[in-house]
Amino acid sequence: MDFFILGMAANLNVCHGFLIKIMRSPVRIHSILGLAVLVSALVGCAPQTPYDRYKAGQPIQNFPYKAGTTPAETQRSVTDCQIEAAQRVPQQMVIQTTPSYTTPVQTQCNQIGTQTFCNSTGGDAYGGQTYTSDANAGLRVQAFAQCMGDKGYRFMNVPACPMGTTAADLDKSPVLRSFSRNTCYFLTESGQSAVGNLGE
Repeated sequence: MDFFILGMAANLNVCHGFLIKIMRSPVRIHSILGLAVLVSALVGCAPQTPYDRYKAGQPIQNFPYKAGTTPAETQRSVTDCQIEAAQRVPQQMVIQTTPSYTTPVQTQCNQIGTQTFCNSTGGDAYGGQTYTSDANAGLRVQAFAQCMGDKGYRFMNVPACPMGTTAADLDKSPVLRSFSRNTCYFLTESGQSAVGNLGE
């Protein structure tokens, strides 16, 4: 059975912008499990903490898995592929503007005696904000995934171990074994985490 203690952020409220910054800076990802959470954030934001997700029984998505590797080997592959992706797909910063619109102006008038009182509403402008983004960010993530695939990694969805699982429940093998139905991950509130197999 496989056993990995991996560093993990206690609170990971991740959105696209943060993930893109991570992908630009290969040295910033410090754990494989953390990387898996970040890659899964490509489909949107992750409002829950990793521990909240574990308690809810949610899997870790896109975990880079290769049987026979140690944590150090996997981390080295991740770093190498981040660097390769950054070199193959450099930044292409573009300036964009959000759509803008103006609400229609409506005027209502009331006559009281010989006097007319009018009140106008609307005419408010919305949108039109300018922002900068990296047009190549998505392609860079694809290049990273391709590089990891070339090294023999598969991005697996690792289910959560039953609540109450501890490090003692996993065989402390120094390398990952083949992915099986017994493979799962556990996470403590303090951030200790492990990926391994139960009951083998």
